[in-house]
Amino acid sequence: RKSHDMKILSKRPLARGSWLALDALRWIGPKGDERTWEVCSRINSKGAVMMVPILRPENKLILIRQFRPPTGGWVYEFPAGLVNPGETPEETAVRELREETGYVGEIESVSPPVYTSPGLSSEYIHIVKMRVDSAKQRELRTEFDDSEQIETFLVAPDELADFLARANAAGDRADAKILMWLLASAEK
Repeated sequence: RKSHDMKILSKRPLARGSWLALDALRWIGPKGDERTWEVCSRINSKGAVMMVPILRPENKLILIRQFRPPTGGWVYEFPAGLVNPGETPEETAVRELREETGYVGEIESVSPPVYTSPGLSSEYIHIVKMRVDSAKQRELRTEFDDSEQIETFLVAPDELADFLARANAAGDRADAKILMWLLASAEK
């Protein structure tokens, strides 16, 4: 068999919660042999968005810090959220940025769906670049979900590496997507 013949044969549920499902996949591997793979999937959502909001004219990234139970600690990340049924990724980005940070932003670009951990999860996200005009902001009011406690940080792109190093030294964690943004920005 050729690699283009690889495909999923079946999916068997192993466990299901309120937001996640764990399934066993049967699939045809690269040598034509039948294999199994366990996959975690989001349920009750149409993917997710991650915003890269830049406050203008200050040229500062808007980051958040929140406790993430799977990591057992506090994580610095770009604001993000699940796309609700009936919402577009653009609508979710505007809503989630306001709910998590209080800022209102304008969408500059939206990526096609991308996968952040394809060896583990079928979850996909849209990366949304947003411009946040500081002159258009009113009082910053957040609307956290019951399980959220979020802090907002404004960080200049050229200070991000040091900011994350200090956070790591203090015992906090960083979402890999921030580091990828930092590496990509350094290449320009």
